[in-house]
Amino acid sequence: MQQRDPIYRIGIEIGGAKLQAALGDTSGRVLFRQRETVRPQAGGAAIRQALPPLLDRLLAEGQVAWQDVAAIGIGFGGPFDAASGEVLRSFQVDGWDGFPLRLWAEQTWGPPVAVANDAATAGLGEALLGAGRGAARLFYVTAGSGVGGGWIVDGRIDSGQGLGMAEVGHTFLPDPQSGQPAELESICSGWAIGRRARVACETETSALPLLAGSMEAIDARTVYAGAEMGDPVALRILHETTQTLGLALANVAALFHPEVIVLGGGVALMGALFWEPLQREFERLLLPPFAPGVRLVPSALGEDAVPVGALCLACGLLR
Repeated sequence: MQQRDPIYRIGIEIGGAKLQAALGDTSGRVLFRQRETVRPQAGGAAIRQALPPLLDRLLAEGQVAWQDVAAIGIGFGGPFDAASGEVLRSFQVDGWDGFPLRLWAEQTWGPPVAVANDAATAGLGEALLGAGRGAARLFYVTAGSGVGGGWIVDGRIDSGQGLGMAEVGHTFLPDPQSGQPAELESICSGWAIGRRARVACETETSALPLLAGSMEAIDARTVYAGAEMGDPVALRILHETTQTLGLALANVAALFHPEVIVLGGGVALMGALFWEPLQREFERLLLPPFAPGVRLVPSALGEDAVPVGALCLACGLLR
């Protein structure tokens, strides 16, 4: 009896807030998915312990055997050494520095494994199957638990010298309050928006604590809901966020001149009170000769951006 070729791929997202795995076919289409919430305080070892049963549940849901899986792609939340297969660092979860992720994954599951930064992986998914389909040059920015970036050229991730690049979250801009240099991630990530609002509510009158249920529960979603209600603290925090992010994205356009900048992550799920001022600030600061050729758009793949990109990584191993 002739043995059939494996036809499935697995895409994995290892992030600072969530752990996802998707089963897909050769086109990168997600067939089944499993998801868990990451507990950063439990460290990288807990995530590695959770991954094998997560994938077992995924294959059981799809009624797929391991011998039918051709390759695995992983989008990891941090910089990664493409040559050694080792994690350089996780900025949100301890216990990953120097870990041989690619070797561990291949020894754990068997099929060949490709690993890339999670934002770059999401950018690959958007370039091939999402909001940037057809664009030769795409810059992806995710604003969620952190802020990350990915630079995609001709359908491939550019990893710089092999240690990653496009780390837009670790570029410096003026802090909206102090004017001192601060990392973009410390201003525009979801956790930073919540933190800035909590600090403001300690000295300013606001409905945000009541809206969230407590001071500690204020997060980016609370801020947006408060802005919709006209809360002055929420409106100011949202304004500072869109002004700072718009400046950062205009700088990206000046440096890279992509055809499209795709913004994903939980912050990008905010509505018109976020997107309209962000677009205005981006267009105001955009280098005029570049303006006709650069679009700023929301992610088309949403929560599936990293898993879909990871499936694309897996498919790339087999070309």
